[in-house]
Amino acid sequence: MATLINFDFDSYINSYKGHTRFKRALFIARHCPSLQVEAYHFAINEIKNATSNIKLYEASVKKINTALTRQSKSTVEVDKVWVKTTSKKNKLTLEQLERELNNQVKSMVKESIRAAQMKLGEYHYNVGNMYEATKCYERARKYCTTSKSIMDICFNMIKIYSEENRHLNAHSYIIRAISTCQIQNTVNTLSRLSCYQAISALFINGSNQYQAVAQLLTQNVALESSHTIADIMSPSDVAIYGGLCAMASFDRPQLQDLIKTNMAFRGFLDLVPHIREIMEHFQASEYASCFALIENYLGDWKLDLYLNKHIDTIFQCIKEKGMVQYCIPYSIIDMHKMAFAFNITTGKLESELVRLIGHKRYISARIDSNEKILYSKRQDQRKRAVDQSFALGAEYEKTAKALMVRMNLFKAGMVVK
Repeated sequence: MATLINFDFDSYINSYKGHTRFKRALFIARHCPSLQVEAYHFAINEIKNATSNIKLYEASVKKINTALTRQSKSTVEVDKVWVKTTSKKNKLTLEQLERELNNQVKSMVKESIRAAQMKLGEYHYNVGNMYEATKCYERARKYCTTSKSIMDICFNMIKIYSEENRHLNAHSYIIRAISTCQIQNTVNTLSRLSCYQAISALFINGSNQYQAVAQLLTQNVALESSHTIADIMSPSDVAIYGGLCAMASFDRPQLQDLIKTNMAFRGFLDLVPHIREIMEHFQASEYASCFALIENYLGDWKLDLYLNKHIDTIFQCIKEKGMVQYCIPYSIIDMHKMAFAFNITTGKLESELVRLIGHKRYISARIDSNEKILYSKRQDQRKRAVDQSFALGAEYEKTAKALMVRMNLFKAGMVVK
């Protein structure tokens, strides 16, 4: 993977809350050898403090010991006291919650049954039994009597499916939540839904996925909701995801509007100045500076739980957009100068242009490989206008003749059937 230059693990992980803290730490441990031990240590402590998930705790201890052994360092002992205490507590809690649920079912009070099912679902989520948690939340749904109750279930299901990378399932509950009337605390709720929807859009929206992510994060997430969304993504993530996806998918006027006039998103950009700088370089056609900055932070972004699988594709989309934009004003382009503008070799540029011309058909041009010249194929606008005029004239003449024939038929008293 790329070299880490700017990544500060403590600063990064402390911008989150909830289970995503240890989820992200475990992801970093798996993908970054230089941070592996530190990330596993953090994840193990976080799992012990924030959950009752014995299985995940023991698996994480096993993984850190493998890493420590590889580095010829002393291993970590399993906290047997915590395991024993937590195991006993889990058993007692489960018995108590199941007993409470049975009592509420006998009472036949809908709201009480729903509350008991929700508590049981939260228990299973806390111990890492996601399958049983979803079953409890699904059973609670038929006992809902208010919009808020439905929203609670939707958010719990979205949370589980997002953590398990079942983004299509998460998306169906996001749509259900959006359609629910009487949403409480609208700004925070819509910000949370937009963050979840942006994550699911990364994985299920096909060719328009980056535009969907950009629109959701740049238009629908409020800076004042930063603490509320921290169990999903940090405010910095909103700027990074939104900014990069906008560069990959927005046209120049949209991007200009985002940088200059979108005050809500500018608040997020102020938290991550290098993203704003990257966007401004791109908008000013300063491609070498833009791409150098992106490459500087590429290693950091590859450690993101959701962005990891997409960052190379997003970067490629941004580069392709830059090359297309560079070619628009010119009919003849010196590829040596263009390569200098993009800070790449002429050979690499030629390969990229061949792909854009041949495979993707983003550029209508031909390449003189000997002279390293790109010739744009431009339509003769004057000829096109004349051809369109002749075509319209012919159509008008045809229509006029048909009307004259019809008038003559009426004058002659002839009826055409």
